[in-house]
Amino acid sequence: MRFASAVLLAVAGWAVGAAAQPRGPEGFRVCNLTAAEIEVAKALDTGASDGTGRIVISEGWYRLPPNACTVLWSGPLQYDHYLVYAQDKASGREWGGTVPACVTPQAFTIRAGACGPSHQRRLFRQVSVGRQNGWTHNFTP
Repeated sequence: MRFASAVLLAVAGWAVGAAAQPRGPEGFRVCNLTAAEIEVAKALDTGASDGTGRIVISEGWYRLPPNACTVLWSGPLQYDHYLVYAQDKASGREWGGTVPACVTPQAFTIRAGACGPSHQRRLFRQVSVGRQNGWTHNFTP
């Protein structure tokens, strides 16, 4: 009888522990499902203005080998929308959208409402994550 009670308690404890585990990783993760290396840029619309337009913070480049993933924003997601853009320099392919943000050819962090003379404008894809703590966006062939 004691043995059965101990087993029952162990199973109940395991079930509670399993239920307490997070349902997925926190943060915003991107995965390259293509056969080529891609470069990824990220951006956030801060909602603030610098007097000439809304301030967008963009950052890149994250090199992502084929069939690899990386986390662009770690921790619980705090925004409803995130912006991503990717390019395959070898083939010229782009994964973009409709939201303009600034980039440069080399590594960058840009905080601006409009692109300056040394910046290039790219159209980023807006990814709506709702109230999720974690999200994975796939770049597909």
